[in-house]
Amino acid sequence: MCRLLNLEIRVKADEINYNEEKFFSDDQELVEDYLCSLYRNGQIYSDYNLINTEQHKYQAFVNVPNPESLSEKYNNEYVNRSYKHIVVQIKEIGKNILYYPNCNCEDVPYYILFCTSETGTSSPVICGKCGNEVPLYKVPYLFSEEEHFTLINYQKTYAGVHELYMQSLSDRFTKNQLLNPDSSLNKMAFEIREELENKIKKPVYLSLSRVFFDHKNDCKKIDSDKCPKCGKTLVVCDYQFNFVKMFKCDECRLITDKLN
Repeated sequence: MCRLLNLEIRVKADEINYNEEKFFSDDQELVEDYLCSLYRNGQIYSDYNLINTEQHKYQAFVNVPNPESLSEKYNNEYVNRSYKHIVVQIKEIGKNILYYPNCNCEDVPYYILFCTSETGTSSPVICGKCGNEVPLYKVPYLFSEEEHFTLINYQKTYAGVHELYMQSLSDRFTKNQLLNPDSSLNKMAFEIREELENKIKKPVYLSLSRVFFDHKNDCKKIDSDKCPKCGKTLVVCDYQFNFVKMFKCDECRLITDKLN
C-alpha cells in the first residue's frame, strides 16, 4: 500500500562548492534534483511537494510504494549525485488510500504491461498473479538506460492518448492508436514488452483493451474470440481488470478483453 512520507532534508552547505557542480547551482536545485531522480528511478511517485522551511533545510511530502523504496540500496547514480550532499530524516504519515495496492508476490508466473489514464496508478508493470502494480524500483532498467525513462515516458504517452480519446469519442486517430496492435503507440509498446521480458526473464504480456468499441457498429467487424493481432483463439487467463475477465494469446504475448 502506498505510504505518505515527510522527508526532513538538510543540505550539507559547508561541504559543497556549487561552482564545482555541474547539475545544480544552489540548495533548491540540489534538493529538486534529488526528488526528480528518485521519481525517475521509481522510488517515489510524481505528486511530491517541496517546502523551504529555513536556510539549508527543506521538507518534502512524498508518496512511495512502500517505505523500503527509499533505502540507499535502490539508489542509482543520479540519486546519489545529490544524496551525498544532504541528510534525510524520514517520518511516515500514513497510508495513501487513493493509490492502487502494490504486488507482494514472491513467485510471479508472468507480468503485464498495462497503462491507463486513471489516477491512482503509478507503475505500468502489473503482476499476472495478483493483478497489482509492481513498483518501478523493483523493475530492471530497459535498453541502455540507468533510470526508468522509457517506462515513464510510455506511461505518460499512453495516458495522454487515452485521455484525448475519452474527451473526443469520435476521434478515429486516437481510437486506432489504442486499439490497433499495429499502431505506432502499440508498436512501441510491443518493443518495450519484449525488452522487459528479456530483462525480467519471465513472460511479459501487453494489455490491449477493446472495451472502447462502439458495440452497435464495431462488434460486427471483429471476432472477439480471436487474438486481434494474429487471429488465433484466445485463452482465458487468471488476471482480470476489476470485474472484466481477460483473455490472452501466448504467441503474441497479448492480453485483451472479449466483447459481449
